[in-house]
Amino acid sequence: MRRGKVLFAATLVILAVVFSIGHGEVRGRRGGVADRWFVIKIKGQAVGYLHAVRKASGDASAPILLEHESLVDWKKEKVWLSVQTYCEDNNYFSLGKASAQIRRAGEDRATLEAVMEKETVYGCSKRKMRLVYRPGDKKYELDKKLPEHTLTAFTLLELIPRLPFIEGPVVEFNFLDMKKMKVRKKHKIAYLGLEKIQIKGQERALHKFEQKGSGIKQVHYWVDDNHQLLRILKGKKEELLLSSRAEAWKRPVGW
Repeated sequence: MRRGKVLFAATLVILAVVFSIGHGEVRGRRGGVADRWFVIKIKGQAVGYLHAVRKASGDASAPILLEHESLVDWKKEKVWLSVQTYCEDNNYFSLGKASAQIRRAGEDRATLEAVMEKETVYGCSKRKMRLVYRPGDKKYELDKKLPEHTLTAFTLLELIPRLPFIEGPVVEFNFLDMKKMKVRKKHKIAYLGLEKIQIKGQERALHKFEQKGSGIKQVHYWVDDNHQLLRILKGKKEELLLSSRAEAWKRPVGW
């Protein structure tokens, strides 16, 4: 039983690489399909990819669907992650439902499944998350209550490019610490102004945002004048760079 809990905690650490929370008042653009590929690097080494797809109709009352697939091959661990997020009311911060699956190389089914959804009890709307972990033939389940406006980190991929270039705190949000299954409140994203950085060997003057709050290392985002997210840096080691499918998509041996 103890070994199962340890494995469960280890899987949550992997999930923590890509899960967090966002909340604010920014409205998203409607219509069409947006498709982006990011290279994931750790200590400068390419270890995987993130594929982000945004689907929205012209109907403002229809949910916006965000689909994200990630594969990371790091330290002999190959992990595949698939996430779907529905945002209601043409608002990236009004989460309708989200689901995630994690699978390791060589496994026939997901090791970890997570579902975030709303439920109504006596007329009151509440949010919860159910985690189902299957190490081998065993099964562990965990329910976690979530405060209103609890979203996924993938929503931040849509949020950051839509923020105004105004210095100071622009968004306050909650952060879900997947390592400890704890909601950390009052995280903030602030605009820091223009900064010159090297992107693929070229110097670019980009708009820089910073995410700060308890329980995480600082996260920085760089956006160009056209509000396109080009780079994400988590701490000093983990980096995501906007790329192409040909460069980013490299499936490791064993899949």
